[in-house]
Amino acid sequence: MLLFYSSVFAQGKGEFKIYPNEKKQEVWGIGFEIQSDAIGSGNTGLPEDSIVSVPYGLTVKERERFAQEMLKGFRFCRIAGGLYWRGTDQEQKQLKPRWSTQLIELKEMMDLAGVEGVSLEYWSPTPYWKANASYLGTSDKDIYNTLRCFGPDFKDDPIYKGDTTRFLQEFAEACVNDIKTLQQAGIKTVQWGLQNEPWVSNNQRYSSCRYGKAEDYVTAYTATASKVRAYDPSILLLSDTETAFPRKIAVGMHRPEVAELVDAYAVHTIGWDSESVRKVGKKIDEELPKRPWFQNEYEYLSGEATPERCLNNVQHIMNSFQLVENPTWYWIHALKPFKNSEASGYSLGFWKALNAEKKAMNEMYQRWQGGPEIIEMPEDFKAMEFINVTRKSDKKPGRDFNFILGQATKVYLVVDEHGDYIPEGDWKKTDKKIKREGGTDIVYSATLKKGKHQIPSHIGKEGERYGAPHALFLEKNSHKDFALEVGVNSPMKIRSSAMKLEKAAAEMKPGHWIYNDYNWNAVGSFIKHMPWNSTVLEVDENEYNKDARILVFEKPNGKRTVVISNRTGGDYDFSIDTQCSLKSKWQVYRYTPYERGKDSMGVKMGVSKGKKIHTTLPHLSWEFWEEK
Repeated sequence: MLLFYSSVFAQGKGEFKIYPNEKKQEVWGIGFEIQSDAIGSGNTGLPEDSIVSVPYGLTVKERERFAQEMLKGFRFCRIAGGLYWRGTDQEQKQLKPRWSTQLIELKEMMDLAGVEGVSLEYWSPTPYWKANASYLGTSDKDIYNTLRCFGPDFKDDPIYKGDTTRFLQEFAEACVNDIKTLQQAGIKTVQWGLQNEPWVSNNQRYSSCRYGKAEDYVTAYTATASKVRAYDPSILLLSDTETAFPRKIAVGMHRPEVAELVDAYAVHTIGWDSESVRKVGKKIDEELPKRPWFQNEYEYLSGEATPERCLNNVQHIMNSFQLVENPTWYWIHALKPFKNSEASGYSLGFWKALNAEKKAMNEMYQRWQGGPEIIEMPEDFKAMEFINVTRKSDKKPGRDFNFILGQATKVYLVVDEHGDYIPEGDWKKTDKKIKREGGTDIVYSATLKKGKHQIPSHIGKEGERYGAPHALFLEKNSHKDFALEVGVNSPMKIRSSAMKLEKAAAEMKPGHWIYNDYNWNAVGSFIKHMPWNSTVLEVDENEYNKDARILVFEKPNGKRTVVISNRTGGDYDFSIDTQCSLKSKWQVYRYTPYERGKDSMGVKMGVSKGKKIHTTLPHLSWEFWEEK
């Protein structure tokens, strides 16, 4: 969704009642993942000839700033075994540092930040334990990209000769030894999982290990988790990071010997709308034995960080804690290399490697994201906003997309002259042309009214090839305060936002890092205001509104915090009976996608007194009301 916003939507209101003595779950704290080794841009390939790692790639002072300014307040660091920690011993049985200081750097980072420990989860076992003797698969159905004992030739294995029990016993011992290696480096393992996304295999992109049958996963999990439990009973055992529902371990949860080894369910709902947690939680609660559950990898697989995604992050955290009683929540990467194509949707910040070459700012216009450069356009277009979208294949129609205008706006539609395609509706052909590498585009124009509009697919076809998706130029000179957003999972990219980031990256010194504002402002606000072991309190909502959310928790010191957020499209009135003391004082901190205040603590909005809160929150903002 694309939105030009002004006072477009009617003002909403909601009434809420807090029950301070009705306590729900304890929230342990929030986690993050760390890219502690190299991966190719677009999650493609495992470079071995260079070290592209955090904190390795930062100067000493930037390492300290990173740990103390961003990471301080997080409780858990997710370590990707076989991916971002993938060095091995000579036999390729055990994980080891890929360079001598890798674990030392992680230990120092965690100590400086006060992170309690790691959640160790394998993207792939080391090659010795794989049927293909490799971290990488060759396709999504690669039957050899699996645990060695489940490979098609295991009966002829020269070492194990089909003895699955012996193999799993030794594999389980290797898993424990990996925990011991971390322990010897001073790194505590507090959570452990057998396999990230156990249904995944891919063609040489990144480490994976596919369990084709759920029962195979259950067998391997039981063997390995029992060894981890015997070694250190304090480690929380989690399973199994499938999408939305732990369907692999689910088939074994009726068996006591399996169920006793599952301390928590972990799922992935990557980039999903914040409202989705209710449906996910309902299915887990109805179909599985009671366990804490949480998602441990939140990001956006494609597209940029945006203001609307920022609010979605905020409300995903809020709903996870308030509505479905999750005890923790994980963002994926703390920092990503700026030039990685997935970096914006994945990271809380960007870093530039110590050995990075200085490059000029990339100001070219791409006809579609990752596509050919626009080499000639009307001069007046350069002052306009530009929107382009993704294109995965020319074997399918150029993708459609929706947007909402808050006021009448003149829009220019860039159309690939392909297959005699003509856009329907009020679009009028102009004499303007766009020249790009490999072709020329026709330009249509229309003045679109405020409201919702659909940009159609390009269905023009010549032979097997469809036309490219449309692009847009939008006039800004008629708007005093021109602003726009893209939706939570939109394929669109806003040029002005991308150029702002390009400029910041071009100015960044090697070995330094900067914030990815839209993601950090959301996640960082909870890191700054929600201490470990806070307890969520019961709240009644007079009328549920999925875009105006509330979270209430009690800190370990007994003081309450009320969090409210608004993405309704207009102002929203919150009327909240806290049922606290009439003498209560509340310090208010406001955040927006664009503003996080000093030290990421939010903008102070003053102090309010009394047990009732009455406030109006603007669209795309959220506040923490902290009891003093």
